Amino acid sequence: MDTEFVRTKTFWPEPGLIQLGYGDDVWLIDPLTISEWQPLRDLLTDPQIVKVMHAMGEDLELFRYLLDVLPQNVFDTQIAAAYAGLDFSIGYQRLIAELLTIDIPKGETRSDWLARPLTKSQIDYAALDVFYLGQAYLKLLPRLEDKGFTEWHREDCNTQISNSGEDTDPDQAWRNVKLAWQLRPQQLAVLQVLCHWRETEARILNLSRNRLIPAGALWELARLQPRNHNDLRRIKAMKPQVIRQFGNEVLNKVVEGQEVPPEHYPEPPAGPLPKQVQPMVDAIKQFCQQRAQELGLPPELMPAKLWVGKLLRSWLKNGEFSIQNPPEVWRTREVLAPLLEHMTNQNFPTPPSIPPSTPLSIPRQ
Repeated sequence: MDTEFVRTKTFWPEPGLIQLGYGDDVWLIDPLTISEWQPLRDLLTDPQIVKVMHAMGEDLELFRYLLDVLPQNVFDTQIAAAYAGLDFSIGYQRLIAELLTIDIPKGETRSDWLARPLTKSQIDYAALDVFYLGQAYLKLLPRLEDKGFTEWHREDCNTQISNSGEDTDPDQAWRNVKLAWQLRPQQLAVLQVLCHWRETEARILNLSRNRLIPAGALWELARLQPRNHNDLRRIKAMKPQVIRQFGNEVLNKVVEGQEVPPEHYPEPPAGPLPKQVQPMVDAIKQFCQQRAQELGLPPELMPAKLWVGKLLRSWLKNGEFSIQNPPEVWRTREVLAPLLEHMTNQNFPTPPSIPPSTPLSIPRQ
């Protein structure tokens, strides 16, 4: 299975084509002409049918938007390739070249899939995107079985499907803004209001988030808190078209954020880890790399960066390496549990007393 879509100005992907392959047959489904989707929903959710996909993240989002379902029993060939000893995050074209020694042209990658009629080049490209997937699956499956990674791969696929069913919480969208930790609590309240409006309005209007407020403007909006359109123009990322269309609403949201009472300010996010913890950072990364080598896996399959942040913030806070409620997955059993034991048994110094980071103040107007 594969999909083609356009998503340049919209929040949701605009479906242009759905490709299905089975054996030597390929079907190209035109979503612009279909209103009854139940047969495809039944196919996607049938747990007895394996759905072979490559790098399925965006495809899952499209199925969820278009059909309001997520597929079951998916075999992601990109994830499988990593477990099988090929490169991590390998592209479909190179996967087929390595597994089947077949060169697939990729000339229609940025094609307009909403245009009709589709060109022969588009049709050929779309068909080839699923024609060889079944053969790739038959090559990868025995490799996973030989290495004993079949269940771990299935676990990763199921986890990705489960995670794709979760929308960003508009109240928490502000946490994705870079350098938010530098802002004061009052500025964070403004940032939270702006991001909440940006997230919810983008869905309602089906516009990309950056059409409402460019990502690069959010931090400055919260810090500077503009009062009028002239102030907005001083923020480089606020393009004239954005100011014309949404400037008044942005200014209203700034005022709304300023009116948030202090008891409702969001809790400040943690800043960067202090330099004093670098030995512990190195120890965690080295352990994960060594454990990956022992398991015969690429180190990229180990979430070392995520664990570094969680383990060291726990250590700085209470002097213990711990992660609250880790997921019941193979990484927890095979890597995280021995990592926690390893770090606990090391003779690291007492956690340093780290002064809080100094947020930036609002400049005088």
